[in-house]
Amino acid sequence: MSRSLGLSAPVAALLVLGLGTAAVWHEPQRAASSMVVETGSSVPLAMGSWQGKAIDVDPRAIEILETPDVLLREYRLASQPAVWLARVSGFGQRAAFHPPELCYVGSHFEVLERGPITVPINGIDYRLMRLVIGRDGERVEAWYWFTAGDRVTANYYQQQWWLILSSLFGRQRTGTLVRLSTLLDDPADASDRLIKFLESFESILLNSSSE
Repeated sequence: MSRSLGLSAPVAALLVLGLGTAAVWHEPQRAASSMVVETGSSVPLAMGSWQGKAIDVDPRAIEILETPDVLLREYRLASQPAVWLARVSGFGQRAAFHPPELCYVGSHFEVLERGPITVPINGIDYRLMRLVIGRDGERVEAWYWFTAGDRVTANYYQQQWWLILSSLFGRQRTGTLVRLSTLLDDPADASDRLIKFLESFESILLNSSSE
């Protein structure tokens, strides 16, 4: 997304969906997780005290990602800064999943920090990738992860390997890229806000999957 659209840096960061790369690292993988957001599944606009609204998806993003299953949402808790949710899903379509780093750079953002983190969500530790990006004096913190079937990883190449294996054995699986982001007003506040959102997000998905 270019500057010519006149979007603020946080909103533009949400809408950036394109190509990228990621480094390989050793990390624990989690199976049968409630963090799996299935293709076509409905993510509610109200999650606990969080109130959300849908954001239109740019047709160019759908063309680049080669999947129509792209969901963008903005969630707010009281007067706090927003948390933005982006989910890209595809069935047997590995081209749909791209780490955001290079597309951020290509959209005039600077990657200020990047690395895997482990965050406790409702008593379970999850391994996610953390990014801090900046543009025009504003900073945004983003956390993201990938899924392949019922498995979750912060590692792009791990997800791709799972999808390749499932295809080779004739079991094409759904994959997703899920990304959360928020304005980095204060590091502790931004992290706390993302964790609180994930606690509601994970609880809603867990309850939905058990029904």
